[in-house]
Amino acid sequence: MTYEDVRKAIVDICHRLEATNLVHGSSGNVSVRLPKTDDGQELFAMTPSGVPYRILQPEQVLIVDWDANVVDGDGTGKPSSERKVHFAAYRARADVHSVIHSHSIYASALAAAGQGLPPIIDEMVVCIGGAVECAPYGMPATPQLADSAIELMGLRQAVLMRNHGVIGVGRDLDEAFTVVDMVERTAQIYLLARLMGEVQPIPQNVSDIEVKFFRIQHGLPTDD
Repeated sequence: MTYEDVRKAIVDICHRLEATNLVHGSSGNVSVRLPKTDDGQELFAMTPSGVPYRILQPEQVLIVDWDANVVDGDGTGKPSSERKVHFAAYRARADVHSVIHSHSIYASALAAAGQGLPPIIDEMVVCIGGAVECAPYGMPATPQLADSAIELMGLRQAVLMRNHGVIGVGRDLDEAFTVVDMVERTAQIYLLARLMGEVQPIPQNVSDIEVKFFRIQHGLPTDD
């Protein structure tokens, strides 16, 4: 896959994120881990900072190295301000090849309340690998925020950042999109269910089986 192919795929995902109200304006960010170069260098395609998705063009998506140096781009953009979270996810998980940071409404409401998302529907557990925890507050764009969020995410596919939004990861762009979409949909179900009374999580023994199935599917360790 060429840089042009990846850039176009990222812009397409950005348009899907905006169309489904998972982001607004230029909020959030998207990245993809690229195959290693012939000399073994690992590079990433990443959305630029501050460019509204409705006008984002493929050539504005940047190719960067581990230090966020731009190695290919239009020469005007800067890598996403939340790049440290993306890099932290890639360092922690070899299976992660795409990261999406979204600011969806219901998930962000939970994050603003400092609350996580328990395993309340089966498809959530199979998709995400368990509960979605809420990381402690951290200043945006800091290593502390990145490290605490990704550590708390563990072997799951998503984490909330308090007073901020969602980080979702996947083996490719489509899977990362599915994750952040699932977090938002489940957050909406959860908050609506709370209006009707106490929310009933999936039975623990069932959740354990579904988590194990998720980890087998993703080639992750099945013992905590």
